[in-house]
Amino acid sequence: MQWMREVFVYIDNGSEYATIREINEASGSLKLNFSIPFSDEPKPSECEVIIYNLAPSSVNKIKKGSAISVTAGYKGDIGLLSRGKISKVSTVPSGTDKLTTIKFTEGVDYEDKKDVNITFKKGSSAKSIIQRVASKAGIKIYQINLPANKIYKSGYTADGDALSIIEEIVKDCKAAIYYRRGNLIIRSIKTGDDERFLLNSGTGLISSPERLENDDYSGWSFQSLLQHRIATASIITLKSKTANGTFRVKNGTHSYDGSTFTTQCEVV
Repeated sequence: MQWMREVFVYIDNGSEYATIREINEASGSLKLNFSIPFSDEPKPSECEVIIYNLAPSSVNKIKKGSAISVTAGYKGDIGLLSRGKISKVSTVPSGTDKLTTIKFTEGVDYEDKKDVNITFKKGSSAKSIIQRVASKAGIKIYQINLPANKIYKSGYTADGDALSIIEEIVKDCKAAIYYRRGNLIIRSIKTGDDERFLLNSGTGLISSPERLENDDYSGWSFQSLLQHRIATASIITLKSKTANGTFRVKNGTHSYDGSTFTTQCEVV
């Protein structure tokens, strides 16, 4: 099988739109590098895209706060890696090239949202509190599915940073909060999205998975050719000499340095 790389970066600053692409060094495409981490931690990942020799007219369209998404894969099989908001843009010379570096935060970083102060009556449910706090603070939750929808019999006072309050309630409900391809998700840490994908040496697995053992979790670590189906909480099937079965993706990084086009991943 011939692996024909394709990368598309879409940028929307609210008034102008730019599409930047690399397609196996095809005519009219640009040279791109990227590093896109993902994890099931509450804090959004910080991602980076580097574009070589971008025209000044295109550079001018890339502004802090612009929406950005990165789609990549192989000819006939590409998918979204991440989306978010641009936090920093810089263009500097490097030898005979000009490098435009775009840093972006996955999804929306809500840490700078205003505090909330809401009092909930006796018998309020965790889900209703989360939804009200999120609405008040302008936090968009893509999916909420609590394993235990705790009832606060004495009521609840939400006073302070909205995201911290939501995280506290999520823990009370034995759930987790994280980003998946830029969307904020609240659900059981054990729940995932079945990608119906078998990863083996024929579909991109580069080497046999290695066993992971630490205080918080155990599982497997591996590297594959870049695979857009692998994202936070993806359910995938591994077939190898060391690991066989169905696993949930915990964290990893999609990366491209101009030659190596890979996904590094940990599963549990």
